[in-house]
Amino acid sequence: MRKSCSLTLIASTVVLGTAVTGHAADYEPPIVIDEAPLVPVEVGSGWYLRGDVTYAANESAYDADLFGDEADNNRFGGSIGFGYHFTDLLRADVSLAYISSDEFDYDDGVVSISADHRVLGAMVNGYLDLGTFVGFTPYVGAGAGILYSMHEISASSAALGAAAEAVDRQYEFAYSLNAGVSYQITKNMSLDVGYQFLSSPGTKYVDVDAGTVEEGLDYHQVKVGLRYDLW
Repeated sequence: MRKSCSLTLIASTVVLGTAVTGHAADYEPPIVIDEAPLVPVEVGSGWYLRGDVTYAANESAYDADLFGDEADNNRFGGSIGFGYHFTDLLRADVSLAYISSDEFDYDDGVVSISADHRVLGAMVNGYLDLGTFVGFTPYVGAGAGILYSMHEISASSAALGAAAEAVDRQYEFAYSLNAGVSYQITKNMSLDVGYQFLSSPGTKYVDVDAGTVEEGLDYHQVKVGLRYDLW
């Protein structure tokens, strides 16, 4: 009787152990997935600010001598703008520029003549950076935009008791070709020295010597400026 009970107990234990073992084999522990760390988004990454001083190396269209007096030609200008690095090689920027001005004043006590000519521009330029060598990055580029030209002239004669005044404003298409080199001064600051050919084929001006109205203004500009990357 005792032997039969022992066998029954052993058999039950084996069956129970087999069942538990089988159930344990079927059980898979839950997979715990750690949450990915939050990566802060760099606001402003790729954007940059720029400022340039320019000098028009070519003679002004109003480099004229009238009644023995010469026009005062200011060839210095400047520009400010902002841009974006699309890749390590490709970038573009938008700029507003004061390009040049010309002034003429004549007064002999009988006749008085005053003339003023100013040129401003708004341009979008694209650049291809050609790689960096020992901190120097040469580049080429091209752009398009609008050239604003203003002519203002006034004349009066005390002897005749007459006076006249005229103002002409033009907004014409302009394009540019650019080349230069930049040098990285700090992590975010670069010195930029370049050349820009700026042309507006439709802008009109007065040929003082010939007394005719001509069309097309060109500028050969030397540019020196700074770029600040907003990293």
